[in-house]
Amino acid sequence: MEQARKIFGLKKEAVLLDSWLYITKSMLAIGTGFLLGSMFSVTRLDIISVLLGVMYNLEATNISAVKGGINQLLASFLGAVTTGILVSILGVNVVTIMLGMGLTLYIALKIDYTAVSPVAIFTSIYMTQFLQSDALGNPSIFLTIRLRIFALGLGVAVALLFNFLFSFVYYRKITRKRLEYVKLKLDEVMALTYDYLTKDIAENTISYNPAFSQVFAHIDAVATNLAALEKDPLIPFKVLEKKNLITAMTMISKLKLLAHLAYNSCYMKEVYRVDFQEKHLKSLGDFNHKLKQLDFLKVEPDSDAFMPHFPVPEHDDEEAKRIYENLDLIFTEYNALVELHHQMK
Repeated sequence: MEQARKIFGLKKEAVLLDSWLYITKSMLAIGTGFLLGSMFSVTRLDIISVLLGVMYNLEATNISAVKGGINQLLASFLGAVTTGILVSILGVNVVTIMLGMGLTLYIALKIDYTAVSPVAIFTSIYMTQFLQSDALGNPSIFLTIRLRIFALGLGVAVALLFNFLFSFVYYRKITRKRLEYVKLKLDEVMALTYDYLTKDIAENTISYNPAFSQVFAHIDAVATNLAALEKDPLIPFKVLEKKNLITAMTMISKLKLLAHLAYNSCYMKEVYRVDFQEKHLKSLGDFNHKLKQLDFLKVEPDSDAFMPHFPVPEHDDEEAKRIYENLDLIFTEYNALVELHHQMK
């Protein structure tokens, strides 16, 4: 049974990011998009655009994404108009395709410089490769734009509707799930930190930079997600849930600080060639065990979750002393983290 779960189940991290809900939402949304698209005489001519509009605007995390959907529609519409004008003047050729794509990218970046909408890119290509014809059989820019925007708009509307409906399911435990997700990632780098610090310098082949880079990226993504969630006006948070969300954002900052302190300790060992034995870092091994046992999905942490505070060992080597001070700060911040966990209801 356990083997089957490993083969067919998703990783714990994926489950904590509500991947099963996302799969369910995607199936229901794309089915609804297909049914609605087939019902209207215009959109049934371009079901592909309807379905792409649905999937490009479904948020995997939880946010209603109204602004993103509107931006994609606006960029697509303006891209379609500019490309359509070029096609009507120059016809369909390599110059039109190049200029149309350039103008569409320019417009998309003017609207949102942080990302280029793939929907807008597809619209530019669409306007040169999927021209509609009027009743007389003549290519029609107007009919092409109408079909594209109607089909895409329907897809975006369906996606926004399902984002909103599923947000009622997502938000209930999202703070605890995101915290546990970050904690799992931190478990990995703290174990790596222990291995790196206790490894003999001459034999140490562990590369810590890639692991920490990934962890910081995961933490920043979760922090951004929670910040966006707090500002989302369409998610009906109660007062207590809003308070828990703010507490969770503080806890994410502390988890990031733990990662920074661990990274700094590894850096100090690498640069100053500090040697430790396992017996010198027993407290770090004990901490890693407690961190691994900490479960943010529980209503409250276990009574023995706090880390005992040990005095910083005396050491002649200034760099080794700084590493010990880093570890002491890690234990202090961890205890503050457990205290915040107690405060969540």
